[in-house]
Amino acid sequence: MRAIDRIFSVLDAFTPDRPKLALQEISDRIELSKATTFRLVNSLCDAGYLVRLDDQKYCLSMKLVKLAGVVASGLSVRDIAHPIMVEIGKKTGETVSLNAVVGMDRVCIDVVEASSRLMHIVNLGEHAPLFYGATGKVLLAHLPKDEQSAIIKALPTGFPMSAQELEARLEEIRDHRYAITKSERVVGSLAISVAIFDINDRGRYAVTLTGPEERMRVELQRNLEWMLEAQSDISSKMGTGIFSVVS
Repeated sequence: MRAIDRIFSVLDAFTPDRPKLALQEISDRIELSKATTFRLVNSLCDAGYLVRLDDQKYCLSMKLVKLAGVVASGLSVRDIAHPIMVEIGKKTGETVSLNAVVGMDRVCIDVVEASSRLMHIVNLGEHAPLFYGATGKVLLAHLPKDEQSAIIKALPTGFPMSAQELEARLEEIRDHRYAITKSERVVGSLAISVAIFDINDRGRYAVTLTGPEERMRVELQRNLEWMLEAQSDISSKMGTGIFSVVS
């Protein structure tokens, strides 16, 4: 498995802003010796996934474009996230939902119901404003700044935070990539929501664990760790390089 991880770390070294890399640059990026990197790069060239250019730099081959087309035609965020959501649901016994932005709302696009429901949490297809709850705030925090600003300008009368306070909270959430709220959208509930990143490193989705506060707070740290693991797993399978780890 270690060899496979290293092979993929070489592919992950290439980015839109650095599509061509010299051997030393690849070595630096994956933090392996030049000799080891050379062997990995040669193997990828032989397999047709890397191309050696005339200037002695390397780039990804069109073979990966072919594979990307296969992925794009047959895989959705729900396909990737659902098995992981089911596993979290089994571990916690709580409701797990997958959410996206539609206009100025967040909408639930998949849900795994709690094994022991004590309150109404979320329904598939349910809409809610982005201002409220962990899910909405995670999605709002990761919107492009112009879209985020337009939504913040439409804060409803009586909202418990000023626009400046909300912006500061969103910046904190963006830095941490998750949010935790209590009784914010559903009274008596506690929610942990994590951003899910796509191939362009945009936090376009949110996976949220929600349950009764009395139950959730007892295992808060454990549940947060499971959610952060799910965030990394789902996002990496979506194509982001944010959570890439070289071993």
